[in-house]
Amino acid sequence: MAVADIQGAPPGENRFRGAAPVAAGALGIVAAVVGVFALTGPETPAPAAATFEAPLSANPPAAAPEPGSSLPGVQFDQAPGGAVNMGMEIVVKFKDDGKVKDIIDSFWRDQASARTKFEAWKAGRPEFDSLKLDRVTYSNELVLVHTGVSAADTRLPAMREIAKKLAGAADISYAEPNMTAQPGGK
Repeated sequence: MAVADIQGAPPGENRFRGAAPVAAGALGIVAAVVGVFALTGPETPAPAAATFEAPLSANPPAAAPEPGSSLPGVQFDQAPGGAVNMGMEIVVKFKDDGKVKDIIDSFWRDQASARTKFEAWKAGRPEFDSLKLDRVTYSNELVLVHTGVSAADTRLPAMREIAKKLAGAADISYAEPNMTAQPGGK
């Protein structure tokens, strides 16, 4: 029996060539284990408990607020006020995009041109009078905002009413209000 037969390699072939896939697999496992330890870090024992007591503070920490007494966050229908201003957009999708295709196509090349085309287009549609084009989505939806000609406190109810009217139009698939809270009134 030849020496090569004892070590597992056929005669005339390098015995290390057959071990390469096994070595690569073992190296991968070692790298994974090292990576896990590098990410999680070694286990360290918890620090010993302190043997001294902290002095009493003149200002004890505030007690947890009573349920229902904490300041509420911005609610969906909360009226704007203070440092939060509510902005509202209306997302409009037409059943036939062909009616606004020129506006949509123009928006991706020249936004100012698209806004000018929208202003000309809406002349024949009185329900769009107090709206202006803000942007176009990738789904060919028009995102419209209020022109800002009315008082700020009347815009939110007016936009809700406009969204209802637009949703009822025969050529509009949907007109959904999209409200956003903008801190600092921007």
